[in-house]
Amino acid sequence: MGFLQPLFLWGIAGVSIPVLIHLFSRRKSPPYYFSTLRFIKLTRKKTIRRQKLEEILILLLRAILIAFLFIAAAQPVSKRALFREKESWVILVLDDSASMSSLSGYAWKNLQRASEQILASLNKQTHVAVIFTGGKIIPFSIIHQDIAKKIRESQPGFHGNTLQNAIEQAFSMLDKKSGYLKIFVITDMQKSGWKNFSSATFKKINPDITIIDAGGEEKPVNLTLKDFYPLSGKAMYVGEIINWNDREITAEIKITGDDFEVTKSVTVSGKKTGEFEVKPDKDSQSFKVEILYSDDLKPDNYFYYQKERGAEKKVLLAGSDDTSVFYIKSSVQSTGTITVDIRKTNEFQDIFLGKYRTILMVNPQKIEQNIREKIIEYIVDGGTLIYFAGDRITSEDFNRDWTIEGKNEFLMPAKIAEKSEFLRPGKVAWVAAAHPLFAEFGEKTIDYLKTTRFNACFPIREITGDILMKLDNGYPLLLEKKIGKGRIFLFTFNVHRQWTNFQNKPFFPVMMSMLVEYLSGYTNSISVGDSVIVKGTENADSVSVINPMGEKIIIKNTEKKAVSYIPDIPGIWTAIFSDKEGEQRQCISANIPWQEGDFSKISYGEIRTIFKKNRISFVSSGQMEKLILTEVSSGKLMMVFLNFALGLLLSELILSNVLVFLKQRIARDVKH
Repeated sequence: MGFLQPLFLWGIAGVSIPVLIHLFSRRKSPPYYFSTLRFIKLTRKKTIRRQKLEEILILLLRAILIAFLFIAAAQPVSKRALFREKESWVILVLDDSASMSSLSGYAWKNLQRASEQILASLNKQTHVAVIFTGGKIIPFSIIHQDIAKKIRESQPGFHGNTLQNAIEQAFSMLDKKSGYLKIFVITDMQKSGWKNFSSATFKKINPDITIIDAGGEEKPVNLTLKDFYPLSGKAMYVGEIINWNDREITAEIKITGDDFEVTKSVTVSGKKTGEFEVKPDKDSQSFKVEILYSDDLKPDNYFYYQKERGAEKKVLLAGSDDTSVFYIKSSVQSTGTITVDIRKTNEFQDIFLGKYRTILMVNPQKIEQNIREKIIEYIVDGGTLIYFAGDRITSEDFNRDWTIEGKNEFLMPAKIAEKSEFLRPGKVAWVAAAHPLFAEFGEKTIDYLKTTRFNACFPIREITGDILMKLDNGYPLLLEKKIGKGRIFLFTFNVHRQWTNFQNKPFFPVMMSMLVEYLSGYTNSISVGDSVIVKGTENADSVSVINPMGEKIIIKNTEKKAVSYIPDIPGIWTAIFSDKEGEQRQCISANIPWQEGDFSKISYGEIRTIFKKNRISFVSSGQMEKLILTEVSSGKLMMVFLNFALGLLLSELILSNVLVFLKQRIARDVKH
């Protein structure tokens, strides 16, 4: 037998207290003189022997009572007592998130060592399962050596901490199991992993839970790349870097594009987020950003950015006015880098919209509900829409059709009223010069629009977006609104000579090309471990997924549903499939969750609050060598000694009262 808290054994010295009280409380009786002492001496000897026997018996009970109390406080354990129940079910919940690879894998080595110690100490018939927070599960088995081998062969991944799902899964696996139920949670105690944690959805069972801190007391030195994104309307990119440490740190940042490399020096104060700007000489479809600093967690020193939704720079153009469509197409294609596909809106149902940077709609006819729903899904998911209102549009249809059903939300930046024709042509009087769309020209934008005239436009009401252009008569010309990950631009006029001469001015193609470039700044990025749905694969027979290492994974689409996959490593992932229009590609960048870089720890008290109804204990990294002893029914042995102590206390009370009763009875007999 061993003890988890051996310092309490010093309390056994308290046994001496009742002994000392007994010795110092002995008093010598005063002398009394009688005529004859023969009978008194005989009676006195018998009384003294009985009193000594009573005192020794009470003293012994009190001494053993004190000893048992302090033995219980020392938490006695016995390896032989481990899992003697008829049936035992044990689950190891192992945190294999990115943070576990910090400090050269110190935390992960502790996790593996603790797992092996637990497995080695179990009864051979104990059923053991393993749940990794990354999603991998080793089902129940009594072949412990095989489980230990699989744990030794495992490595921490790049995903975030998902202890909530893993522990909830453990409760579900133990549900309806009989016998002894036990859950070991081995983690680095990272606070972000317990954020929004709730046990309310767990099965109504009460297993023993032991949480083992594998992280140690030393806090890693760490920097994290949080984000990297384009500055809209400019050939510039902004990165964010977090310094989790208390002191200021200067680090080199390397940005690598398709055919260029830039290095920046960044200084970030302690516990702050710093920004750096990069203006590469050449644009790139994707970027790799790296912190050139030797900290304790390497995976979060990288960030991958995928600029475009597809492999090609394409926009989709739909409209009913051939003249207007011609002007828009010519303007967008004027850069020579963007391809325009012209389709009718009723053909959208068979088109994978995700491959287009932008959808342009010029004076469209009435759009069917299923097409509108597809466009809305495209925008919310990160697509963009440029809409030119025209003669074929009625305010009633427009305001009804672009309302999202069930959410009472209007998709467009504003509702429209019936078309207004001006008695005197309107002039552009105001533009949002600071907006990225006009940033290159700024206040000079008005000068470029001096000769532009507008004969008509749609008045607007119930504005929910931002106004970017206005006429001198107060009518807005251009509005912007963000919906989900995407954006919508609403032009309240049509590019036709009956409406305006704007399309004939040199500024129009410049504005349109800048607008498309501005809207193409969408970052298609997710966190490692998140599910990626490959849009448009409902009718594809299979999807090829190419990971950042160049390895190809073929996913068969037997159920004819949208195919999904889960990136397990950071980098650029590409999904390739075929539809009626030929081969389609979707690229995304996967990065580790930036929260993994924060090594702040959760307290034991906070965890106890989470598991209010469960028996829970903790083992710190400094007590790893006591891990086996900790899990040997220490609570049961402690209760045994506490029960013994309670029994002795009751015995002492009963015996004391019985002895007092006997003394009183003898005294009454002598008196009579």
